[in-house]
Amino acid sequence: MEQRSGSQDGTFELYYRKGWAYLVVRPPLARGRPVYPEQIENRMKILRIPRVSGRRIREVIEEATAEPVALVEWPEGRRLAARVEVEIAEDEMSAWVTLEAPHKGAGTPTVEDIDDELNQCGVIFGIDRQAVQRLAVQQAYGVRTLVAEGDHPIAGTGNRVYYHFNTNRGKPYLEMDFGRINLKELNFIDNREAGDLLAALLPPIEARDGRTVTGRVIAAERDTRPVELNGGANTRLNPERTELYATCDGNVRISARKVIVEPVVKVKNVNYETGNIRFDGSVVVEGSIADGFVIEASGDIQVGKGVGKATLKAGGNILLKTGINGNGAGQIECDGDLFARYVESCSVTCRGHLLVEEAIMHSHLRVWKHCVLNGRRSEFIAGDIIVGGTLWCKKLGNFNEAPTRVAIGVVPKLLLTYRSTRHELDEKQDQLDQTDAKLEQLEKAIHDGNNDQRVLQAREQLRATAGSLQNEINTLRRRVPQLREQLKASRKSLLVVEDTLFKGVVLTFGKLEYRVPDNGVRKTIFHAGEYEIQESGYDYHNRPELDFEYDEAEDAPRV
Repeated sequence: MEQRSGSQDGTFELYYRKGWAYLVVRPPLARGRPVYPEQIENRMKILRIPRVSGRRIREVIEEATAEPVALVEWPEGRRLAARVEVEIAEDEMSAWVTLEAPHKGAGTPTVEDIDDELNQCGVIFGIDRQAVQRLAVQQAYGVRTLVAEGDHPIAGTGNRVYYHFNTNRGKPYLEMDFGRINLKELNFIDNREAGDLLAALLPPIEARDGRTVTGRVIAAERDTRPVELNGGANTRLNPERTELYATCDGNVRISARKVIVEPVVKVKNVNYETGNIRFDGSVVVEGSIADGFVIEASGDIQVGKGVGKATLKAGGNILLKTGINGNGAGQIECDGDLFARYVESCSVTCRGHLLVEEAIMHSHLRVWKHCVLNGRRSEFIAGDIIVGGTLWCKKLGNFNEAPTRVAIGVVPKLLLTYRSTRHELDEKQDQLDQTDAKLEQLEKAIHDGNNDQRVLQAREQLRATAGSLQNEINTLRRRVPQLREQLKASRKSLLVVEDTLFKGVVLTFGKLEYRVPDNGVRKTIFHAGEYEIQESGYDYHNRPELDFEYDEAEDAPRV
């Protein structure tokens, strides 16, 4: 039957909510037909809602308020209800809600439903009311929504120091995800002029306790130790001792926890025109360094072009924007980090990290922290290295089975002491054998009747020498096992080979040794186990993380 214009039949809804069946009746408009009790009763049978009196149904129809009316208790209707899933983070600092759509015959979740579930799960703090309301209104089913966040504690501190210069310049690996380092963009030198503000003392921060979404209080750390500005060479404090200024032009950096400004020497090339450079500050060479020349600096050394058979010693970092080919005579020593495009045929002592773009070849390296090759080639070929932290490269060794020795996880100084002690023991034993051989000859000569005074005197001297050598040998024999016991590799130190590990490589982690098999090894990670070197596969998408920050007070590096 067609409805007349402007007329509208009455409607009703039956749904479950919180253990009850609710009925909503909307009245007809104009000459529309009303809702009949039989319609409601039939729907109740389909949904298996407990029966109520016909009188009660007729009362609700007559009132037709369009508002929900609790009709009858219906515990079984819970199977139709929407689900409100609450997820609380492990640290209890955030909570999420995911709604699952209701079945036919149940009402849509309301703000009250979400609040009730949050309360039952213990989420009582930091609730985002707008997020809860949006979730209920939009009915975003299956969407994980953040609805509560806790307050993180704010640590209380005394005065703080704000540095007006980059204290981590030249260290891109602190932020990078093993992307290639562009050495041309690095610059260790941060020149400032006399009178520039270098650092300022900021007011203290008041501690504020935090609170989790479950209402648990997190006590804030309170560090009220006094902090002072530490000015070093070529700096001055204002009368209030709250600001630190440069007193000369130069490179600003932190040394021994003090801000210093060191003079900077800039030259185009180091050759016979400049001579050797020994400078209490930083040195910048825009060009190259000729063979046989020496640069010694208490600060950083930065070289724009090639380095050959030269000697570089720095109290800070060394940056070689191309690299070094020492032809067997080049030497590098630095107390900080060393950056280079390549390192070939030279000796390196680096008490920080060694980061190389392309290759290390035929060199002898002592690295206190990590050695990372992260360019397109990333090859380590021939030579030997002692690295206290982790060695990371793509290829280690080569097809020609070039002898390559790698010692990982032990402080270089300790391993070198152990090696030199063993070498000294062998030398002393050789000397004792030679002395004993000479003694045997003299004893035979004396036994044959040669009692010349010089022969007798030589015998006594050789006996004294042999006795002294034997004492030294006994001391060294006790020392060698003691040092060997200390050769325990850090369990966090790794050898990471992204591509190929070739035959000819000998790998040691402390006292543990591994020799690469004939067919080599592909994509692998090695680390020290309790009794042997452990191996696992390398997965580019699940790469290990390296910690480039070390506690300088520790003897052994951390990874």
